[in-house]
Amino acid sequence: MNANEEIAFLKKRVNELEKQLENLRLSRRVLMDLLEQIEKEKNNLSSQLERKSKHLQRYKKLNHKKLYSQDFELYEFKNYIRE
Repeated sequence: MNANEEIAFLKKRVNELEKQLENLRLSRRVLMDLLEQIEKEKNNLSSQLERKSKHLQRYKKLNHKKLYSQDFELYEFKNYIRE
C-alpha cells in the first residue's frame, strides 16, 4: 500500500467514524428524550395515585363515620323500643 492509498483509506475510515459518531449522538438524544418522557409519565401516575389514595382515605373516614352514626342511631332506637 503506498502513501496515497493509505491516506485515502484513512480519510474513508475517518468519514465512517464521523458518521457513526453522529448516529450515536442522535441515538443519545432520542434516548434522553424517551427518558424524559418516561419520567414525566411516572410523575403524572404518581400524582394520580396520590390523589386517589387521599380520596380513598377521605371516603373511608366518611363512610366509617356514617356507618358508626347509623349503628348509634340503631342502638338508640333499640333502647327506645325497650323502654
